[in-house]
Amino acid sequence: MSESRARAKADAPYVIGVDLGGTNVRASVLDSTEKIIGRAENTSDAKGGISKTVARIAEAVRGAASDAKVSMDDIGAIGIAVPGHIDVPNGMIRWAPNFGDYADGQYTPFKNVPLRELVEKEIGIAMVMDNDANVAALGEFRYGAGRGTRHLVMFTLGTGVGGGIIIEGEVLRGATGGAAEVGHIIIADGQGGSLNGPHGRLESLAGRDPICERAALKLESGRDSLLWRYVTGPDALQQYLSPKAIDDAANEGDALAIEVFRETGHYVGLGIASMVNVFNPEIVVLGGKISRSNTLFQTAVRTARASAVGSIMAEAKIVPAELGDNAGIMGAAELAWREAKR
Repeated sequence: MSESRARAKADAPYVIGVDLGGTNVRASVLDSTEKIIGRAENTSDAKGGISKTVARIAEAVRGAASDAKVSMDDIGAIGIAVPGHIDVPNGMIRWAPNFGDYADGQYTPFKNVPLRELVEKEIGIAMVMDNDANVAALGEFRYGAGRGTRHLVMFTLGTGVGGGIIIEGEVLRGATGGAAEVGHIIIADGQGGSLNGPHGRLESLAGRDPICERAALKLESGRDSLLWRYVTGPDALQQYLSPKAIDDAANEGDALAIEVFRETGHYVGLGIASMVNVFNPEIVVLGGKISRSNTLFQTAVRTARASAVGSIMAEAKIVPAELGDNAGIMGAAELAWREAKR
């Protein structure tokens, strides 16, 4: 460790976990019993430049400590979940498209930003960070659905598809911190719309927009569906749809909506099967709001069991995530405990 860096405190009674999002930054203080004893939340100023983002992180950290009524001197380390490509050993954001700055009307995303150095300088406490999906997987592994396991794969289904992989209790990061991009595995060559990468990726078939587009295409064929009740104006059909609306219709027995989520679940199941075959996990965790669809979940399980190597799949459980929106904070806290005690 560089002499200029803040040093983690192995004997400190608390750590702080931070979930840095594109809209808000949330921080929580955890004690040695793994209980959250203080929280704070504020805007992240994601597109206001690095100095503002660092200031907002510091504001959330200090607010959480104040809420917990603990001294900053008693914080062993801070862990932060950051969306993007994160170089963990060097504390760098290599690329984070949702964070950046405007100059002369031109938006420039964060690239090669030394976030760890800037946060430690601002707060004076050792900081460790990782990709937000990796951190969520670590949270579920340590405190949620993966408790007691050593090998875990997690998928988070939302606007896109993210995930994390735990091998022998450690986050799989790869050579440059870019590992476990499970949403970018190609499962249907040439299919699905795609603005940000090759076609056929899991994310381009099972993310929020592809789900809504699939429903709109079926409606455009003139089929009857409860989803027509959401179409209240002259705009394109997809503008009125959301995964939740489609899932609500599926739960009411709507055939078109059920079809949409069965197709989506099939793609997710193929992704699960691929990860099971490669990593042989004890458990596969499905998180994110879209994963809460029973139709999707059940279809994904059936497809995974039908498509993976039987003897490997037989040892793997597929389960819902347990921590919900707290997965990032809890995983970040685990990062901080590990940093403090290493």
